[in-house]
Amino acid sequence: MIDIRLIDALEGLKTLESNSVDLVLTSPPYADISLLNYGSVEKINSKNYIDWFLTIMKEINRVLKPSGSFILNINDFCKGGYKDKYIYHLISKSDESGLKLYDTYFWVKKAVMPNGSPKRFRNTTEFIFHFNKDYKQMKFYMDRVLQEPTETTKNRYNYSVAYPDSVVDGERTYRPKTRVIHALKFEDGKRVEVYVEKEVSYMVRPTNVFNFKTGSGSRENEIKHPAPFHEELPLFFIKVLTDENDLVVDPFSGIGTTGVSCVKTGRDYIGFDLNEKYIEYSKKRISKYENI
Repeated sequence: MIDIRLIDALEGLKTLESNSVDLVLTSPPYADISLLNYGSVEKINSKNYIDWFLTIMKEINRVLKPSGSFILNINDFCKGGYKDKYIYHLISKSDESGLKLYDTYFWVKKAVMPNGSPKRFRNTTEFIFHFNKDYKQMKFYMDRVLQEPTETTKNRYNYSVAYPDSVVDGERTYRPKTRVIHALKFEDGKRVEVYVEKEVSYMVRPTNVFNFKTGSGSRENEIKHPAPFHEELPLFFIKVLTDENDLVVDPFSGIGTTGVSCVKTGRDYIGFDLNEKYIEYSKKRISKYENI
């Protein structure tokens, strides 16, 4: 099921049943971003942003299942020479929505435009905040995103491990390609230690720093969106936090990147946006993948 609606994010969320959504994943317009044109989307002053978005978060809390998650991609900005702290104020008050801050991730973008200030380093990061209702019930499939260790990591851990379940530098998931397994047996009534070399496969958990591509590849000639993210971002979290046929909602759906990711992975999708141009393009874009 794919449902893309021309409607305000808050009003759209109000149409959904309580405890019906498995994942809300979105990147709303950031506060006071005067250089970006979201079409019919009103820009929210950073002073009013907190109350505006907390109201949306309360609705997200209502529609989210106890096993669900809310992934929020957002970033700060400079104003009058200093960083505006609206994001930090939002996070500090987020408990008022009923949602709980589960984790914070960092998106290191692989390609960014240089900024114009000689007194600032290039800003290559954005925040990704992970909220849920109950971490004990939350769906989370680590095995779907385990990664090959780097050569440096392999070399660092290239020694025998005495027991299969031992911890090396606090990491249980890594094992050398060959290890020596310690066991015990008895011969002539005496205990004999036995070491057996065994081939094993191993993977490591991702860090909380993600190197997703930027959304520049989504800026096709027929449509321009000021801040698209790449499919890598929604695909990763859809894979980790949902099952096939689960419902994913993007209240600020833009040009439908989350929707495309849902179609490709067999998830249901509902998207809201106030820009009619984005809505029509999203439908056209997603329809290309509905029969794959």
